[in-house]
Amino acid sequence: MQFHRITTASDPSLTFIKKLYEDAFPPHERRDWDSLLKRISTDEEMHLDLIHTDDGHIGFIIWWEISGSYFVEHFAIDAELRGKNYGAAVLNYYKKLLPGRILLEVEPPEDEYSTRRIGFYERLGFQVLNFSYRQPSYTDPLESYPMLLMATSDFEESELTILAKLIKERIYAPRSF
Repeated sequence: MQFHRITTASDPSLTFIKKLYEDAFPPHERRDWDSLLKRISTDEEMHLDLIHTDDGHIGFIIWWEISGSYFVEHFAIDAELRGKNYGAAVLNYYKKLLPGRILLEVEPPEDEYSTRRIGFYERLGFQVLNFSYRQPSYTDPLESYPMLLMATSDFEESELTILAKLIKERIYAPRSF
C-alpha cells in the first residue's frame, strides 16, 4: 500500500477521489468540491492523501494537524474493496506516522451501519469520548448534526473543548478564496 499527497487541483487522482468523496459522504458531511480543491493547495494544516497499490486506487484520507493533535475529516475506502482490511491497515499506518493523538467524528450508533463503524474504530484502538459535540453542516451554516468524537487516547474535557472549537473554526468555518 502506498500514499500519495495531493497538493494541486490538477492531480489526475482527483477524478477517483471526487467520485468516492461524493459516493461515501452525504452533502451535509462534505465541503463544496471547488472549496476542497482550493484548500488542498493553500491550507498547510490540511492533508489529502490518496491510498493506492500498484493495482490501482483504494481510497483517500483528509486529515489536519491542529494544536498537537490530528483530526481525520474524511476517510473512505472504495466500496468494492471494503472488507479486505485496507481500512485497518491505513489507520494503523497513520497511528504510527503521526506522533500525537488522532481524533475523528462518527455518527451516533442509531443503526447497524453506524454501530459497525464505531466497532471498527474501537478494534483499532479508538475510544468514544464523553463529550457533547455537533458537527457543523458544510452546506448550511445554521445546521449542525449530533456526532460522537473518537480518539486514540483520552482528552481532558478542557483540552477537548479547546480542540473542538479549533476544529470548528479552522475546518468548518467558511473561507473565502
